[in-house]
Amino acid sequence: MKIIVTAGGQGTKMWPYSRQDKPKQFQSIIGDVSSYEQTIKTLLKEFTPEDIYISTKRKFIKYVSEQSPQIPLKNYIVEPDVAKDRGPGEGLAFVRLSINHPNEPFFIVQADCLRDPEEGFLQMIREAEALVTEHKQLVTGGIKATEPDMGVDYLRLGAGVPKTREGYMIDKFLFRRSNVRETRKLIGNFHVVAHCNHTCWYPELMLEAYKQYRPDWYEALMKIKDCMDKPGENEAIEKIYAEMEKGPTEDVTNHVMNSGKAMVILLPYNWTDVGTWGSVYDFFEDGVDNYEDGNVIAVGTTGSLIKTSNKNKLIAVAGLQDMIVVDTEDALLVIPKDDIDKIKELQKILAERSETEYL
Repeated sequence: MKIIVTAGGQGTKMWPYSRQDKPKQFQSIIGDVSSYEQTIKTLLKEFTPEDIYISTKRKFIKYVSEQSPQIPLKNYIVEPDVAKDRGPGEGLAFVRLSINHPNEPFFIVQADCLRDPEEGFLQMIREAEALVTEHKQLVTGGIKATEPDMGVDYLRLGAGVPKTREGYMIDKFLFRRSNVRETRKLIGNFHVVAHCNHTCWYPELMLEAYKQYRPDWYEALMKIKDCMDKPGENEAIEKIYAEMEKGPTEDVTNHVMNSGKAMVILLPYNWTDVGTWGSVYDFFEDGVDNYEDGNVIAVGTTGSLIKTSNKNKLIAVAGLQDMIVVDTEDALLVIPKDDIDKIKELQKILAERSETEYL
């Protein structure tokens, strides 16, 4: 089994903490270390550094080397610094593993998620490997959906998989909804779970799925494969990659999951996709009225997240309910929890005003 840690995302929904030059996975959003660093520490309890591959953009290599010095440089899968979403980026990783380890399954771990307890996470990886080895079908992860999460897609469960703890065939892949109200309606179905993207399969089978469902991506990836480990590799890959159409890996895997030949394991641990400020609040919501990080005074305030990057700065709030207040050195965000999807509108305005230093 080889692990692919994906750490090339921009984390735009976590603005103003997450920025283009240093996204959320390399920052200490929750706790004292980044989610990337915590992920690597956990994986090293079960796997050797040589078994772990890091998929990231070229501009983030400095953070990868600083926060995971154990991983050998030859295991870096470097994406060009072009925003293409996960489909092309993960495609590069599948190509690399199809060359280096064509007969071994892979397991994708997203660096911007938190998993507790660690042993449950490692157990799930072992379960996925066993299922993939036996059935040769794609396996992914799911978690019971109790509250709307705008940052994830969903799966409708089919029949249970024999001899598994909580494994199911996937009946249908359901793309994320556009607003909280529609998402709340979707998860009201008992047989719908949140999709956690813990994809496990074989690189050659994944590339065959690319060939079938995104032949344009597949053609580009095969050109990239021909360039790998040859003189001028980086320049050639960047040119081909720049011409690929952006899109999520789900452009491929949703078809696989709708084929009746894919499985999902319900996670035996608490999983938090640190994809929105709402998900950060949810991580701490049990037993607390607010999530406060920093020198905070809150009066008559409930259900809110108040966070500052400046520990010497006082943040005082009063009379707030279900709000997000995030303060950084150069930006302040104040927004209702149910309107966090409007962060993208704020970023669009900043781009139109050419104030990219805030992005």
